[in-house]
Amino acid sequence: MSAISKIPQAHHRLSIHIGVNGLSFVVEDTQTRECLLWRNYSFTFPGNDYNDWAKEVGNVFRQEDYLQKRFSLCNVMIDTHRHTLIPSSLFKPEQAVEVLKQLYDVAYLDEVNYSEISTLEATCIYALPAPVNATVFKYQHKARFYASVIPLLHFIMERKEFSRALLHYAHAHIDLVLMQGEKLLLCNSYAIDRFSTALYFLFFVLKQWQLNPRSLSLYVSGPLKPVHTKQLCTFFPSVTVATSETGLFPTEALNLQYGPHFFPVCAS
Repeated sequence: MSAISKIPQAHHRLSIHIGVNGLSFVVEDTQTRECLLWRNYSFTFPGNDYNDWAKEVGNVFRQEDYLQKRFSLCNVMIDTHRHTLIPSSLFKPEQAVEVLKQLYDVAYLDEVNYSEISTLEATCIYALPAPVNATVFKYQHKARFYASVIPLLHFIMERKEFSRALLHYAHAHIDLVLMQGEKLLLCNSYAIDRFSTALYFLFFVLKQWQLNPRSLSLYVSGPLKPVHTKQLCTFFPSVTVATSETGLFPTEALNLQYGPHFFPVCAS
């Protein structure tokens, strides 16, 4: 048994990111902020069947002993495009499902959750695939589930540049967040089939808000290839991988993959 597997999980945070093409996780010491372990498992997304997706996730858990250990603090981020922000003053928990149904198809078994983002005085409502959640919960009874966009929102809010954007690239959609100062201009997702489509939507929203790419700080995350970041650098003078200031990894690819694991998922 390795030394790291003997670390008491009561003092550490397990952060899991589940995408349609794989699962990654990190173990972080909550006292020293040290990253103790990081790993990634790839799988092929089995269409739109959430039960098959859950089986793929379950296979990863059975392969990885560390995921089967009980952590007192476990955050699970799931890539979902089905999310929306509404003012907290207008939010009523009993109406969360109906609000989301106005924008997206919400299946009967989908879990509709919500999380308040107090700095923005807004609440994020999001739908997650219940079979995937249930698979994780079988091993991590204290897991809390979030849409991947939530920690990204907390990250971009803390940046100091006046005009800034965040592009989170997934295999089937992108999340785009635009901010000026403390004002949130946009938080939305767009379906894509290739990186050029992601670029189209990025420039589309910048045109909508009349923002000049040359005066914008762009942060990126997700499985971007070097050719993708090179393309972005031809249009934006400031392109930065969104990652933790305290948990930097040795390469850009690792920071793209694991950096968001260290972002907060709530104001505290």
